[in-house]
Amino acid sequence: MRSLILLAIIFLCATTGVILLLYMISLIRKARPSERTHMDPLPRMLRLVWPVVNILQFHVSEIAPTSMLVKRKRQLQLAGLEFVLKAEEFIAVQVVSMIVVAALGLWTAGLLDAMAGTKIWVTLASCVTGWLYPVMWMRDRRKRREKDILRTLPGYLDMITLCCQAGLSLTGAIAQAVQKGPGGALGQEFDRMMREMRTGASRMDALNALADRLDNKHIKSLVSNLTQAESLGASLADTLSAISDQRRTERFQMAEKLAMEAPVKMIGPLVIFIFPVTFIIIFFPLVMQFLETQNH
Repeated sequence: MRSLILLAIIFLCATTGVILLLYMISLIRKARPSERTHMDPLPRMLRLVWPVVNILQFHVSEIAPTSMLVKRKRQLQLAGLEFVLKAEEFIAVQVVSMIVVAALGLWTAGLLDAMAGTKIWVTLASCVTGWLYPVMWMRDRRKRREKDILRTLPGYLDMITLCCQAGLSLTGAIAQAVQKGPGGALGQEFDRMMREMRTGASRMDALNALADRLDNKHIKSLVSNLTQAESLGASLADTLSAISDQRRTERFQMAEKLAMEAPVKMIGPLVIFIFPVTFIIIFFPLVMQFLETQNH
């Protein structure tokens, strides 16, 4: 009787394995080949799991709601990842991250001989962490990108202003700034704007598209001022010079603000880490001497 039950269990396991294998083969066959001819290179960590991501992204595009895909596409655009990942691929990366982190959490809980309830909570927390980690990474990349744009904006404005004062048009000035500027995210966006203009877009449409992609108040203010100056027939060189002076003043004010906030931010680490260690170093010999005198 036991041998029959054992054979039945083996047969069920083998059948289940064959069904899962056939299902995975069907998923792989349905998956479209990855088209990355005109895309930027992938980060190193994503290359390791890209075959799995490529399989999942085809099914994500069929299951995920349109609102989620639109939201992820906008977030990727703001983070400068529009030509690195598509919205479907990013959601597939979230799924892979959730599975990997959940497996690591469950494995860690098993090593610690945790109870069944604890394992369930650890797995759930790991799933949430794995799902949210790519989003947090993308937000951090967007913040670093915005800081880089604010850092390089005054330099680009100075170069464009000098070129306009030398007699170049705004388009030619931006082209010179892209060619000889400091690079970075803003340089890439200006270069993309120039490519859009070469393909037939008007200058104002390309500038408005630039402001929409970056969603930065300083860039929007720059585009608005340039549009107004061009519509009124004002001098673009004078307008750019005034904007450049304003951006530089704001940059110095921000640096002063950060310098004034630094002592306040240092209070926490001083109280938590530095002061206790200092007190231990000072009072430990005194306490030891006091204990020795008490023993004698």
